[in-house]
Amino acid sequence: MSAFTPAIAIEDHRLTPAQVPLTVIETLDATEKADLVDRIRRLLKKRDATLVAHYYTSPELQELADATGGYVSDSLDMARFGAECPSSTLIVAGVRFMGETAKILNPEKRVLMPDLHAECSLDLGCPADEFSAFCDQYPDRTVVVYANTSAAVKARSDWVV
Repeated sequence: MSAFTPAIAIEDHRLTPAQVPLTVIETLDATEKADLVDRIRRLLKKRDATLVAHYYTSPELQELADATGGYVSDSLDMARFGAECPSSTLIVAGVRFMGETAKILNPEKRVLMPDLHAECSLDLGCPADEFSAFCDQYPDRTVVVYANTSAAVKARSDWVV
């Protein structure tokens, strides 16, 4: 008896460079990009604001934060930077809990987030209502939570790491 190996047709579905949509930054030439960054820098200064961006944001946002005197880092370090930053407003390019953490560590500052619906799977894995119910069910417990959780979860925890 002979073994039968079916033929599998493998097709190349990669996009050609012409099919890949351009971002706004990619469509700007070097002079236009420099002008846009300069305009944003002036607006940030006028509004006493600083842009902080997480490592997971787009390279364009990271470049913009760096070019305008902001900061690019992990979530906790971004919030700590806010405490050292003289600006009265922090613009946090990251997920929701990052903005909340920045506000917790900088209560006197206004914290803005470009996308209030940006979420993190680690944060979503510990819903505040379920965590609160757990805390109520086990009042003598000691709970340690990771920094990548919502402000509501942090508020009910004993330790945040």
